[in-house]
Amino acid sequence: MKKMCLVCCIYTTVVLLLVALLNFVIVPVIFKFSLGFQQSFIFPTFVIEPKNYTNPENYGINGVRNMYITVPYPTSENITLGIWQVLPKEMVSDIVNNDEYNYDGIIANGKTHILIYLHGNGSDRTKSIELYKILREIFHIFAIDYRGYADSTLGELTENNIVSDIAYIYKWLRKRSKSKMFIWGHSLGSGVATLLASRLKKENLTSTGVVLETPFTSVTDVMKSNYIVQFYSFLPWFDATILKPIRDNGMDFNSKLYISDVDSPIMILHAKDDDIIPYSIATELYYTALNNRNSTFQGNVTYYLYEEHGYGHLFIYLVPHLLNHVKIFVDECLQFEQSISIKNRSVI
Repeated sequence: MKKMCLVCCIYTTVVLLLVALLNFVIVPVIFKFSLGFQQSFIFPTFVIEPKNYTNPENYGINGVRNMYITVPYPTSENITLGIWQVLPKEMVSDIVNNDEYNYDGIIANGKTHILIYLHGNGSDRTKSIELYKILREIFHIFAIDYRGYADSTLGELTENNIVSDIAYIYKWLRKRSKSKMFIWGHSLGSGVATLLASRLKKENLTSTGVVLETPFTSVTDVMKSNYIVQFYSFLPWFDATILKPIRDNGMDFNSKLYISDVDSPIMILHAKDDDIIPYSIATELYYTALNNRNSTFQGNVTYYLYEEHGYGHLFIYLVPHLLNHVKIFVDECLQFEQSISIKNRSVI
C-alpha cells in the first residue's frame, strides 16, 4: 500500500513538473521565437468569418461602394486593400441603387469632410455599420481593412507595414479631394491612427482632427492587463519572452510615444466598463497627450469617459449624445485649423 502511494506521489509530481515546464518555460519560449504566434495574438484575423464584401446593401446600409486600392511597390509589396466608401447621409436616397451614385464625383466635390475609419484587431469593415450610420451625418467615410484582413491582400503584419498602407490611402484621397480629412481609430485602430498622424507630420501632411475610440498606450500595456498574460507575469523571463518580442518585431503600436507628434486636435472616447482595454490606460494616454503637446500649435485634447451603461469596448456608438460630441469636436477642429492658418500668415 505504501509502495502504491509512493508511486502515485512520484507520478503526480512528475506530471505537475511537466505541466509547469510546459506552461512556464516551453510556452514563453515558443512565443518568443515564433513570429507567427505573436502575429496571431496581436492580429487574430482567423476570428473573422469569410464573407461577401461586394454588396454592402446586404448588411443593411445603402449608399456604400465596395472598392479596392492597390498600394504599389516600393511603398508596399503591391498590397490591395478592401475599402467601403460610405457616402454622407445627405447624398443618399433610398430610391437610388448603389451603382447609380457618382462615387468618384462625390470624392472630388469636397463638400463633406472625409473620415478614414480604422477598425480593431478582431474586426473588419462590416463590423461598425451602426457607427457609420451615425457618423455619415457629418462625414464621408472610408472604412479600410488592413492587409491580411477580410479580402485585403495577405502581407506581413507589422505596425510599419499597416501604417504605410494607410498613409498611401490617405494621400490617395488627398490627391482627389479638397475636403477636410479626419482619422478615426477604434482599439488597435487607435494605435494605427496615432502612428499614422505622426508619420504624416514628417511629410508635412496634417489631418484636421483625430478621434481615438477605446485607445491604449501600447499593445504591451494592454497585454499586461490581460488575465491570460498576467498568468505569466511573475516569471523572471516574462518581459524577455512575452513583451520584448512584441516590441522588437514592430507590433507594439506605442501611442504614448507618438501622440505628442499629432498636430491636430484629438478626441478620446472610452467607457468605464470596457473589459478589453481598462479605462485607466486611456486616461494615461490622455494625460500623456495633455502634458506633452502644445495646445496652441497642436490643438486641444478632449476626453469623454462614459459611465458604466453597457458601452464596454464595442458599443460606444450607443452613447446618446455621441453625435453631438463629434459635432462639437469637428467645429473645434475647424476653428483650430483656421486660427493656425491666421497665425502662419501673420508670421510670414
